[in-house]
Amino acid sequence: MPIPDRRSALGPVLLAVSWVGFLYTAIGAPGLTALTPAGGDPGALQLGMLGLSAVIAALSLAPARSWWAARQQRAPLSAAWAGRLSGLAAGVFVVGILTCVLAGLILPRLLAGSGEATLSAAGLSVVIWSGLAAALAAPLGWRTLYRWSRRDGASPAQSSTFHARPVQVALLFVLAAAFALVFGRALLVASADGPVALHLGAAALVLWAAGIAVVTFTTTLRWLFRRR
Repeated sequence: MPIPDRRSALGPVLLAVSWVGFLYTAIGAPGLTALTPAGGDPGALQLGMLGLSAVIAALSLAPARSWWAARQQRAPLSAAWAGRLSGLAAGVFVVGILTCVLAGLILPRLLAGSGEATLSAAGLSVVIWSGLAAALAAPLGWRTLYRWSRRDGASPAQSSTFHARPVQVALLFVLAAAFALVFGRALLVASADGPVALHLGAAALVLWAAGIAVVTFTTTLRWLFRRR
């Protein structure tokens, strides 16, 4: 899939299309069963639609930001509204992560008592959509939190800490994704029977690695497409 031209409005259009896909799957994908070929699995088709929407959103996020920045130069958004949007993104990012931890780790253990903790279908749905909301808000949310933590209000772009070559960002994405998907899962399984604090610490490491993978995913994709 080619990267949309940053000077056009194709980026925000594709981003809006991806949001439509997210909302359609969020409400249960009505009518999808009738469109599923004979012998097909509607659940797998719904999951594939969700994955495709996530890829489209990741590819169009940076061009949409560039289009928005160009529009801001022509007709700037007021500082008050820009602050509200940044605050909203930071809030969604933080609340989404906390909801994932609460619904996916803490509540199942509290409800299970002395028995084995299991994640219900409703809890899994909450974790998936909370994580998706946090992932979509992550690019702006973590920048806002970083700016709030600095006394001078400097953005990450003004700090040498966040300057890296695309190949370095791609390597960071591979390491973070591998830890979250492979080693992190093994760590969660190994710490499941141990103390609650140890299990929550392992979960925090996995979420941290997943967050790094989400933040570096779009940069890695752009680098790969530009090399072809």
